[in-house]
Amino acid sequence: MNQVLNVELYGASLADVDGRQYASLYIGQTVEDEKEEGAKGIVIMKMPCDPDVYHALNAPKYPAPVQAHVRLKKAAGGKLGQHCVKVAPAPTQSSSASK
Repeated sequence: MNQVLNVELYGASLADVDGRQYASLYIGQTVEDEKEEGAKGIVIMKMPCDPDVYHALNAPKYPAPVQAHVRLKKAAGGKLGQHCVKVAPAPTQSSSASK
């Protein structure tokens, strides 16, 4: 089962290591509480993704609001990791919803 995250996509990278491709997305969020988070401005995070996700990106500009479809994976040390399998444009607010 996939989870959907509404995020700001700031960019992506693709690396070729020994004939195998590795891709990552760079997503960010605005800091809500500087004291609690120990940060200011925007916090950028790296999320691994399928190479097909990287190749399918076609946002007209970045950052772009998107929905990242992620699956949960077991990461190092038994920790939880997220891996993006699809990116879709974020739904826009319709004019009827604002009435």
